[in-house]
Amino acid sequence: MKNGQQLTHCQELIRKCNILVLATSGSDGIHTSLMAYASSADCSEIYMVSSRKSRKWQNLSQNAQVSLLIDDRDGKLSDRRHEIKALTVKGTFVPVTNDAEIKTIKSAIAGTAPAIADAFFGPENSIIRIKADSFQLLSGPQDSFYIDLN
Repeated sequence: MKNGQQLTHCQELIRKCNILVLATSGSDGIHTSLMAYASSADCSEIYMVSSRKSRKWQNLSQNAQVSLLIDDRDGKLSDRRHEIKALTVKGTFVPVTNDAEIKTIKSAIAGTAPAIADAFFGPENSIIRIKADSFQLLSGPQDSFYIDLN
């Protein structure tokens, strides 16, 4: 499979799903969080919303390097486990400071998770923007590839 096709497979999974696991690291170790998300059109950036008072934000202020896990395990765990695709995104936290951009991104995330959208608009909440540095896609138990995006 050529690199362009591999990138397309990663982008398709990012667009298809709407939750991920965010892993951050701080002085007290690694912390994981289940998060709703949206992405840029080319999937080079992933956006989430969280309180600036959270452990995630504390960790991001200490270490901008993160890992994201996006997978399509829903409905496949019982008898189709061999079909599960799991994408690991290694990335870097990049703050969003433009108010108009923050509003646009919050609305995009709310569109992917309408049941919890009200929680995104509190005054203490802000955008976590992750610039993707690499993708590693696992399809089933053994088929995988890695793409360096830098």
